[in-house]
Amino acid sequence: MGSFVEHPPSGGPNFRSLSLPVLLVAACLGGVKESQALLDDSQVFPPPPRVASFNIRHFGNAKMSRPTVVENILKILDRYDLVFIMETRDQRMTSLVQLRQELGEQEWDYVTSKPIGRSSYKELYVFFYRPKVVTLLGSQKFKDTQDVFERDPYIAEFQYFSHFSGSEVKVTFIGAHLDPDDVVAEMRALPEVISTARRLFPESGAYITMGDLNADCYYMDCLEREQTALFSSPELYTSLIPDKADTTVSHNTHCAYDRVVVTVHDHPKLKVANVTVYNFEVDLGLSFDDAWAVSDHYPVEFILA
Repeated sequence: MGSFVEHPPSGGPNFRSLSLPVLLVAACLGGVKESQALLDDSQVFPPPPRVASFNIRHFGNAKMSRPTVVENILKILDRYDLVFIMETRDQRMTSLVQLRQELGEQEWDYVTSKPIGRSSYKELYVFFYRPKVVTLLGSQKFKDTQDVFERDPYIAEFQYFSHFSGSEVKVTFIGAHLDPDDVVAEMRALPEVISTARRLFPESGAYITMGDLNADCYYMDCLEREQTALFSSPELYTSLIPDKADTTVSHNTHCAYDRVVVTVHDHPKLKVANVTVYNFEVDLGLSFDDAWAVSDHYPVEFILA
C-alpha cells in the first residue's frame, strides 16, 4: 500500500493531446525499434513509461466525494505509469487510499511526502506509479536549511526498462510546487536541489525537475526567467515546455506555469520524447465547468524511452 516513509537511496493508450515541440533529443521510433531488435525475442519488457506532472487543485476528500470529478481524474491518470501530483490537502491521506482503490490496488501504488509548508496551509507531494512498469528505489524531501522554499521539493528515484539503451535505467524526479509570491528566489534555488538529488542518487541517468513552477505570466516574466539558471543555462538544463505553452484550464489565461526541466549525464542512457500539455477538456470532450472541477491546470506529460 502507499506510504509516506522517506525511502533511503539505493545503489497503454497513446497520447492524444495538443502536441508541443520536443526540445530534448527525442527517441525516434526507428531508434527504439532498432534497440528492441537487439533484445532476446523471448524477453517481454513493459512499454516505455508514460510520465506526467499534475497539479490537481485542492485534491482531497471533497473532490473524491464527487463521482463525475473522480471519473474524469481516473481517465486522466490512467494515461500514465508515473504521475507527480501536487496540492493534496488531505493530511490523513484517506483520499489517496481511495484514489488508489479506484485506480486499482493491484496496478498502482504511491509514495508521498509528509505535509509540507511553513504556514497552516500544507500540501502533500505524491508520486503515483505502476510497479509493473517502474520501480521505486528511494525518496526524500529536500532539506531546505536556508528556508528558501515554502514547500520543500520532493525527490524520488525510479528504475525502468529503457528501450533506447536496452537495459534497466534509473531516473530521479524532483517534484516541486513553487510559491507564486516568491517564485524567483525559489527558482534560483532549484539548482542546489538538483545537485542534492545527484548526490543522493548518483547512478541516475537523468534528473527531471517537474511541477507547477509558476514560471510565467503574473509570477515570472521572461526577463526574470533569463536570470535563472534553469532557463538560461542550456548546457546544464533543458526546459521541455516552451514559454508559449498554455498549462491552464481557464479560457482567460495563457500561461506556461507547469514545467519539465531535464539534467542529463554526458552520455545519457535514456531519452525523453513526446513532451506535451494534455488538454483533457478537449480530449475527454468535457464542458468547461467539468474540466474546471478537476483542476485549473492541465498535466504536462512525456515518455521515457
